[in-house]
Amino acid sequence: MIRKLFKYFRRFTLLCIAGVSALLVSTPFYIYDQFNQEIPVARLTFEQSGDYNFTALLQQGDFCSSQAYTVLGDQFQLDAGFIKWKGLGIILGFKPRYRLDRLSGRYSEITRQNSQENLAHNLAPDVLFDFFDENTPAGSSGWLMDTRYGSSVYLNIDPSLRYTVYATEDGLITRAESPAEFIRENGQLQIEITQGCAGSPTVLAQWSETLNSMAVSALN
Repeated sequence: MIRKLFKYFRRFTLLCIAGVSALLVSTPFYIYDQFNQEIPVARLTFEQSGDYNFTALLQQGDFCSSQAYTVLGDQFQLDAGFIKWKGLGIILGFKPRYRLDRLSGRYSEITRQNSQENLAHNLAPDVLFDFFDENTPAGSSGWLMDTRYGSSVYLNIDPSLRYTVYATEDGLITRAESPAEFIRENGQLQIEITQGCAGSPTVLAQWSETLNSMAVSALN
């Protein structure tokens, strides 16, 4: 009887270990977002703080909250990494993935770009298994990954506009919305919300993110 219980316990333990391992390996598939055709991945608005100095309000993910970043220059630049699969990855239904990497400012004049202060902000998530590991050569491929590459988009900053950045199968693109779509009250920019936030992540995605956070914290 004891031997039988021990046998079942050992099987259960192995299944738990296999399940946890599978979640850890699959974490990037849920933390890195997928793209298909053209989908919005970020929205930006800007408030001018001084000459060539702006506060960028960046929305991503569910677009329900924003984070503030200082941007130096008269243009903004958003960088992202992209992954495309091949062979078995396509057969298993893996969709291309992206992650936002960096937000920075830039100067339209080369002389200013080379002489003025520059500032960049890291947007990449901290994951245990990183497909975009800096030790992996850019563009490298394998039996599962077709290619890994980066894409950037930049535009002049206009505080009266809102910029929406989209991920496409060719990389990033951005569009600016008309100033007529914004209302200013007492000098403050008011944005009318006409639709709800994005849907909640799946249970598997939530478990993957929680487990990834625990693993990264334990290893740091």
